[in-house]
Amino acid sequence: MAIRIIYYGIYILNYAIWIYSIVMVIDAILSWVPSMRDSAVGRIINRIIDPYLNLFRKGPIERLSQTIGIDISFLIGLLLLYFVQDYAIKWLANILFRIFA
Repeated sequence: MAIRIIYYGIYILNYAIWIYSIVMVIDAILSWVPSMRDSAVGRIINRIIDPYLNLFRKGPIERLSQTIGIDISFLIGLLLLYFVQDYAIKWLANILFRIFA
């Protein structure tokens, strides 16, 4: 029973990360057209995505972005999500399966 709960929890977490990354890509596309970003849907997406991306818009990443003139917080955030999805969740799942198996 515990293994089934772990399996479904990991499945839901992977699916949530996938959905969030899709919303991040939509936000990036909306940023190319300012009128779309100012729409109701664009503002909702900004409220969902900006708190996460603001974590990467500080410190050395901010200075690097200013130097090259491109905001790379999106790229860093997306790569971190993919790392968590591909490696960290699988690592956690292996530990939980060993504990409860």
